[in-house]
Formats: sequence, structure tokens, C-alpha cells
Amino acid sequence: MVTVSQPLLAGAGRFVNRRNILIAENNRKIADLTFAQQAITTTTNTITAYWELAYARENVKVQQQAVTVAEKLYNDNKKQLEIGTMAPLDVTRAESELATDRTNLIVAQTVQLQDELILKNYISKDPMASNLLNVELIPTDKPETPEAIEAASFEEAVKEAFQKRPDVREQVFNLENANIDVRATKNALLPNATLGLQYTSAGLAGNSIIPGTPAITGTGTQLIDSTLTPVDVFLPQTTIPSNGTRYDGLGTAQSQIFHNKFPIYAGQLTLSLPIRNRANTADNIHSQLVERQFEAQVQQIKNNAVLDVRNTTIALEQGRAQVASARKARELQQQTFEAEQKKYQLGASTVYNVILTQRDLITAQGTELRALANLAEAKANYERALGRTLDVNNVSIADGKKGLFEKDTLIPGTLNGQVVGTESLFKQLEKAGVEGQK
Repeated sequence: MVTVSQPLLAGAGRFVNRRNILIAENNRKIADLTFAQQAITTTTNTITAYWELAYARENVKVQQQAVTVAEKLYNDNKKQLEIGTMAPLDVTRAESELATDRTNLIVAQTVQLQDELILKNYISKDPMASNLLNVELIPTDKPETPEAIEAASFEEAVKEAFQKRPDVREQVFNLENANIDVRATKNALLPNATLGLQYTSAGLAGNSIIPGTPAITGTGTQLIDSTLTPVDVFLPQTTIPSNGTRYDGLGTAQSQIFHNKFPIYAGQLTLSLPIRNRANTADNIHSQLVERQFEAQVQQIKNNAVLDVRNTTIALEQGRAQVASARKARELQQQTFEAEQKKYQLGASTVYNVILTQRDLITAQGTELRALANLAEAKANYERALGRTLDVNNVSIADGKKGLFEKDTLIPGTLNGQVVGTESLFKQLEKAGVEGQK
């Protein structure tokens, strides 16, 4: 027996039956996009931590240079005080400046250590591991010049952001899921009309008499004409004798079924008209409200993306201008400091003026370094706003989506997630320490 039932109104078509499959596929894409967003955030934070460490190391060098200049000035003033060509107040000023520069150096070194620990936390599973705790991170890349950083037009950047940003695409898939729910719940409001078709093939089996040759056994019934008058014609009476019994079993019945000897066809149309379908109506209204909510969220996330692109573009342009102006100011302040030193050596200037120009030079150098680091971080944020962070930095998350991860990393000097050579180095240091104690 074969029965086919096809809904004609409510539940008709492939869409209703594939509703959960479509939503599950979109949810898988949403999960991948969420993972990609986390990867972009982590990569951007790592880049920012890297440039903060690069700035901190360069700032330490600037502060060390300031201490060196202050020590030289202080020593020169002491010699002139000893020979009686300088007042004690000038020596005190130079010593005070030296103390201030040493304090600034200590602060810069502390910031360097903190930034180094932050970067270790981003690039390693355990920043406090024995083979990484005492490793010094030395940034090899330098901030790019303003001319080397190119930005697309604002319209092209916004279009690229809409296509690549995981958060925007994630909300679009959420909106698709809401639209699927609206269509499915709307279909459930239709009347129930079902067309049913049924086919049955039967088999007849059992014991039956084997018929013989019919024989005439006598005169049968007399015929009459149209006036109901008997005529002289009789139908012969025949008898079919039995030639035995036929025994049919299950095999015969199965053969009759497969050869369609006794088919039965049936069809029916069922129509159900609900008077008030309150439950399905409530589901449909709720799905429509959810759809409108996601429409508003999609528009909001797009507006945030446009604002993010605009802000990062402005920050990138401002970063270029700040680097150019800071570089020019540092060059001019360097010339001013050198000229003031020459004037001081010739006796045409005072210690106080030299200290002031030195402070201005240190400030200008720090400002230039800060501007370079800000420009590099602005570039990273610009790439994040456009959703191109992973592509630009050659980061692949394909294995992460499948749950498979490579042991070898792309970080130079590392193997299987560990810094190469640190184990043997630490063993040598421990061995040397033990021998020294003996």
C-alpha cells in the first residue's frame, strides 16, 4: 500500500519543510562571523600593543639620551664651579634637571616593562611561563611614514566595510532568519487543504475447485417474446463438474500483489477552515516584531560602521599631519638645542636656557615618537573598521572554523608555540648559577 499526502495551502512547498535547515545554515555562518570578529579584535589589540611597546622602547632611549646630556651638563658645571667661573645656583639647576631626567627614565622603563607584559599576554597562552617570563621582546618594525599609508575614498571605504565587517554581516543573517520565521508563520495562517492519494495491490489465495468441461444435463428455462407469450425455445441446463482442488498459498498471493492483479485506487481532499487561529496569529505577529527589531539593528550597525569608518579615516589623516608637524618641530628644536649649547660654550647663554631647550627637545622627540605610534595604531583601527584586518596581516582562521589548529606558528623564532632556544639558554644559566654557588 502506498499513500501520498500533499498539503495544498498551509505547509505547502519546500520552504516550510526546509525552514529549520535554512536557519541552521545561517546560524553556522553567524558563528563563523563571531569567531572572525573575535580574531579581528585580538589582532588589532596585538598590533596596538606592539606599537605601544615600540614607542615605549624608543622613549626609553630618548630619556637615556636626556640623562646623558644632563649628566654632562652637571659635570661641566661642577668643574666650572671648582675653578670659580660659575655660580653655585647654576650647578644646583643642572643637578635638579639631572634628577628629573632620571625620574623620567625610570617611569619610561616601567612603562616599557608593562607594555612588554601586555604584548606577551596577547601573543602567548601563558605569559608567566618559565621559557617566556624573562624573554625580552624587541620590536623590529618601525612606524611607517605618512606617504606609505594609503586610504581609499570614503564612499569606497563604507562599501567595503558593509561587505567585509563581520558584525554587519552577522546582523544581516539574523535579519534573514527573522524573515524566514515571518514567511513560515504566515504560511501557517492559511487553511489546511490536503490532497491524499492511496494505492493498494491485493492478493487472493487459498483452496479452490478446479473446473472441468461443462455438460448439458437437461432442458432449462423456456423463453418468452415481447408480448410475454411463451415460445417453443428452451435454454439448456449445463453443469460444470469438478476436476479436483487447487491449493494456493502465500507465494501465489505475493505474485498477484507484485503483478498488480487486484489493484485498489483511492483519493481524497480534506479542507479545514479554522475560525480563529489565535496561536498561529500570535506567532506571526511576534515574528514580524522580531523582524522589525532586526531591521532597526541592521540599520544601527550600518550607521555605527559608517561612523567608525569616518572616525578612523579622520584619525588616519590627522595622524599623518601630526607626524609631519612633529617631525619638523623635532628637527627645528634639535637645531635650537645645538645652537644654545654652542652659545653656552662661548659664554653667550646660561645654564637655565640650555636646560629649557633640552626639555623642549625631549618633549619634541617624545611627541614625534607618540605621533608615529598613533599613526600606526590609527592604520590598524582603519583596517579594523573596514574589516580587512585578517587579510592585511595574513591571518587565516580556516583551521579554527574546522576545529583544527597547526602547531607551527608564523611568529619568527617560535616553534610549536614556544620561543626557540630559550630552554637550552635557561639550562645553561641554571648550570652556571649552581657552579657559581659551589
